[in-house]
Amino acid sequence: MMRVDSAFAGDGYIRKVAVSSLFNSTISALATALLLPVVISAVGLATYGVWSVLAIFVGIAAVLDFGIWKSLVYFIPRGEYPPNQLFWSCMLLITAISLAFLAIFGLLLLADFPLFGRSITAQGDLTWWLAAGGCVVVIANLLTNLARGMLEAAYRGHWVNVGFGLLTVVQYGLAAIIAHRTHDPRALIAGSAAVYGIVLTGHWLCLDTASLKWARPRRDVLASILRYASASFLADAPSTLLGPIILYVFLLVSSSPSQYGIFDISVRIATLAATTLGMFSAPFFVLVSAAAIRGQREVRRRIQRQLRVTSVLAVVGCLVFWGIGRPILRVFFAEGSDQIFRASFVMMIGTATVAALEPIARMLMGIGKLTALSIVRFAMLASVLLCVAVLTRVDPLNRFSIAMSIGFLVSAAGLVLLNRSENWGAVP
Repeated sequence: MMRVDSAFAGDGYIRKVAVSSLFNSTISALATALLLPVVISAVGLATYGVWSVLAIFVGIAAVLDFGIWKSLVYFIPRGEYPPNQLFWSCMLLITAISLAFLAIFGLLLLADFPLFGRSITAQGDLTWWLAAGGCVVVIANLLTNLARGMLEAAYRGHWVNVGFGLLTVVQYGLAAIIAHRTHDPRALIAGSAAVYGIVLTGHWLCLDTASLKWARPRRDVLASILRYASASFLADAPSTLLGPIILYVFLLVSSSPSQYGIFDISVRIATLAATTLGMFSAPFFVLVSAAAIRGQREVRRRIQRQLRVTSVLAVVGCLVFWGIGRPILRVFFAEGSDQIFRASFVMMIGTATVAALEPIARMLMGIGKLTALSIVRFAMLASVLLCVAVLTRVDPLNRFSIAMSIGFLVSAAGLVLLNRSENWGAVP
């Protein structure tokens, strides 16, 4: 794999990621707005609620990844180890994690553990369908993340954005076709699992085949990967754990699949804008990682400019949604639109704020300041769980929405403090 100097590739790569992020956000928003209501109108909120449980496994995969893909982005620009050596070492770790997950999850199923709560358990064999589809989603996402790490390390992360944008279109498009042929959630589950396999294939086809040449994993390389991955995991654990934990706990306390469906739609809307802003910041991880060993202060200047742009976009996005979100949701969602608007806007305040500050997080990851970042994010997770535990008199939908927004705002405040205290690459 050819190494690219960050000073040479920086501006061009940032532009490519910006364009691909815009493509991803636009096509994802259009697919969500146009296709998801079609699915819900055809099958109803209850069936949608069952199908959307599959999204929990996406969050589980992010946790099980353990920060391994980020170690590729961190080490490849440094040139300490050959890229193919790093790749196959990461593949060994991913394989071991996958086998452990399948074994533990299978034992829980065989022991009839109520994995999905009473609202799903009462739906017959859906537990097994969700379990099988979820395992496919987990394995596919773990391998896709491995490809993602190689692509970002090679300054080709813009293809990752394109792939994830197409994921939304294909998933919802296939679901819309299935929904008009059958109302059986099992068909929707099987279709989504297949789509994640297709996206995995697409990302791997974008890889440079020379970077995949077999190399026997070495103990020192595995040790280095695990050291950085574990530190990265601690920094990202609260963010990656938050989604599956909140969705899973809400699933356990919800009275019906339709209530869970409303919450899932609200979370998707609130995180869509945040994901878009976060993708604009994606290049800074590899750029800072390369610049940190060369002392390039120009990267810090770019980060400061990016912060001004993302902050304005976050404020404008929230104001626009407040002004036109409710009538638009009423057009697309005949059932529960007002509840969806209130919950998604409350969460959007927090998610958009922390996404606007994502360049700071990428900078800290690139220079290895993961302990400080992990403290901020653990404070976020603790704030969310504390609010969920305290706001017991509030109905579940508002209770969880408020808790998530407060948690993200706590994280944003922590990032601001870290940015003020960090001196690396400071502009004189």
